[in-house]
Amino acid sequence: MIYPNAVKDVETASYPYADLFRDFSSSICQPNHVLVTYGYGFGDDHVNRVIADMLTIPSTHLVVLAWSEKPHDRIASFIKRVGRPQQLTLLLGKHFGDFRQLVENYLPKPAIDPLTIRMGELVERRGKAKKQEADVGVEGA
Repeated sequence: MIYPNAVKDVETASYPYADLFRDFSSSICQPNHVLVTYGYGFGDDHVNRVIADMLTIPSTHLVVLAWSEKPHDRIASFIKRVGRPQQLTLLLGKHFGDFRQLVENYLPKPAIDPLTIRMGELVERRGKAKKQEADVGVEGA
């Protein structure tokens, strides 16, 4: 955690933050990646630069979840500066800010169906049966 102060941007350039930012940048600055921000106010230029770099790749996407009904000045300023509306999704409002509402009503449900669950149970049982056979074979030798 980096506490808010006037030299926060400079502090992030040294160890261990430099390594973390490099990892963050290399993980999101790849084709077909999506970054979801939840509760981030776009007030940190060093983070915003990495996100803006990500959006220079046409197949990346940024999803912004914000409690406010309308974008804060910093969010709006970032969006205007980046200028790629086709790569942005804004989910604004207190119903998105409420995590329970978000999970229950907006996020995809798990795609595991009953057949997949049953198959997993059978595979697990087979693994246990093979282990028991192997144990009996060792005892009988």
